[in-house]
Amino acid sequence: MTIQLKQLGAWRRIFAAMALLVAGTAAMAQAAVKIGCVLPLSGGSAAVGNQTRTGVMAAVEQINAAGGIKSMGGAKLQAVFGDSQSKADVGVSETERLIQRENVSVMCGAFNSAVTFPSTEVAERAKTPWVVVGAVKDEITERGFKYIFRINNKATYDAREQLESMDLLAKDSGKAVKRVALFYEGGDWGRSHAANIRKLAAEHKIEIVLDEPAPPNQVDFTSQLLKIRSAKVDALILALYTPDQLLFTRQLAEQRLDLPFGVHSAGGGTEDPSFYAAVQPSMVGYYFVQEDWQIDILDISKDPLLADADKRTRAALGYGMSAYVAQGLSATYVIKDALERAKSADREKLRDAIAATDITAGPALFTGYQRIKFDAAGQNTFAHGVISENIGGKRRTIWPMENRAADTKPVWPVPVWAQR
Repeated sequence: MTIQLKQLGAWRRIFAAMALLVAGTAAMAQAAVKIGCVLPLSGGSAAVGNQTRTGVMAAVEQINAAGGIKSMGGAKLQAVFGDSQSKADVGVSETERLIQRENVSVMCGAFNSAVTFPSTEVAERAKTPWVVVGAVKDEITERGFKYIFRINNKATYDAREQLESMDLLAKDSGKAVKRVALFYEGGDWGRSHAANIRKLAAEHKIEIVLDEPAPPNQVDFTSQLLKIRSAKVDALILALYTPDQLLFTRQLAEQRLDLPFGVHSAGGGTEDPSFYAAVQPSMVGYYFVQEDWQIDILDISKDPLLADADKRTRAALGYGMSAYVAQGLSATYVIKDALERAKSADREKLRDAIAATDITAGPALFTGYQRIKFDAAGQNTFAHGVISENIGGKRRTIWPMENRAADTKPVWPVPVWAQR
């Protein structure tokens, strides 16, 4: 009898231990994987930052609803945000908070190049992988870092696409751009874009006759517009965030500044739906925009996940999908793919998995890329954009030729204001 009681007690202890093990395993499986994301949720780039946040949240909710990270027992994702306010020092402090206090496994962001550049340095020192969203400054992925990865274009790609589109239009019409003005925001993004235009202009037989950064907190661009008019340029290349883009566009229209081959914007404010909601359609007629996704051909209804993201975006922001929402979606699905392969939220294992990314299908490609694969520097060399022209109130893709719809006819040169 004593032996039987001892045996019973032993079995009870074994069963109790097994129950604790099962409970512990279940708890581990359900532990949330934290994704930190620094974005400009207030300040000058808040409209773009909140679009990106909406994309991140849509992807997180879609992934969790579909069962979470299956290789980790259904672990759910949790997005934790930091507001950079479009300020480098704030972005750095928010990065430190998310890594040290929130203990996130991976970072994403931060749209503004001037914020992303120093913030990714913090992540690199902390050996925390970072998936860049939006920021294009070349040097972000040219510092020999191991933990920093960029899905979207770098500045060199943007500049090259703008100039190649001008070449294509010149070939089609026999009328080429010869003299351009550069006007750009004075931070890392604008200066990086202008530097690449300078570097590439000569091989495209283009002369830069005016090259000027926008002063910070500008409230009137009259003097800059007068300089552009006096320079008698064929075209104007812009790189401005939404607030400056709004003011500049209104004043250019008010002054009826005629540019034979139009305004060519490197995205920024001219990809922001809130910009178009705040200007009269006539003010942006014949604008050429370097787009981060193809706004005129993508059929959102064909993909249930994209349709769901569009619905969530409309509910949250009052308008549908944008390049910035798509970038938030893409970054989150890239992280999800890496987590599935790493089978762990360990930062080092996750870093190795992101470095080995090779995606050729699925929601990570909502931005319109055909592939996401990082080179040794962390740059997705398959990133690309398209160039649109605003024709009849709609942005229609005109470059590259294979992306141009059969019924899209570029207007080149553009009409003078008196004939619009």
